[in-house]
Amino acid sequence: MPDPHRIAGELSALLSRSWYASLFYHRNEFRNPKDPVATPASIAEETSKLISRNNPFVDPVVVEEQKGRGLEFYRAHDGASDISARKGNKIHTTSGTLGGFWVERSVLQTIWSATQRWQGKDREQTFMEMLRAANFIHPQWNHMKEIACMKVPDGLSVVVVRGRGNWKAMQARPGSSMTPAVSIPGEVIDRLGMMPIPGVEQCLIPLFNDMWVQPVPRGASWPLLA
Repeated sequence: MPDPHRIAGELSALLSRSWYASLFYHRNEFRNPKDPVATPASIAEETSKLISRNNPFVDPVVVEEQKGRGLEFYRAHDGASDISARKGNKIHTTSGTLGGFWVERSVLQTIWSATQRWQGKDREQTFMEMLRAANFIHPQWNHMKEIACMKVPDGLSVVVVRGRGNWKAMQARPGSSMTPAVSIPGEVIDRLGMMPIPGVEQCLIPLFNDMWVQPVPRGASWPLLA
């Protein structure tokens, strides 16, 4: 289990750097007035609790600042966020473009390259299935219809919590309505067709500017930005 106290401390220290003040200003300017003001300490605590509660990563987990030219992160999404839709006796929570979990461009390139034997729509579908399995994305969380890219402007930076994916993120918890539910490694294989081994590296990015995020259009370069 990653150490939540270490993660919170390292996050708070990095987010307290002066160049993140504008991101905090933007976040607080557009926050729900009922929500508390976001600070480095509050985001660090919230993020560490999420990691402790949901088990998205296996050790080792690294907290780092990333800065550089052409820095891009990607995520699959439904096209909406924080909306629950009931279909029969199943509840599906949609996944939007502004979630916290992303993968780096290199990860997406590797998975896309692994689908070269397929063509057209078959290749796109196979890619999404492989992306789902590699990141342990439960089908009830995300229909994975589209790809979004967070393109960090040159010269700016983001703070990232990085680690390999953990199948335990999909474990059913008390009161959970997840279908199909999984609680042991064998069920991950039998019910979801995934392998319960450490997944690809994921990045949890707790603070960014939503204006950095854009859709990846269908075309010759998909699922990457040209």
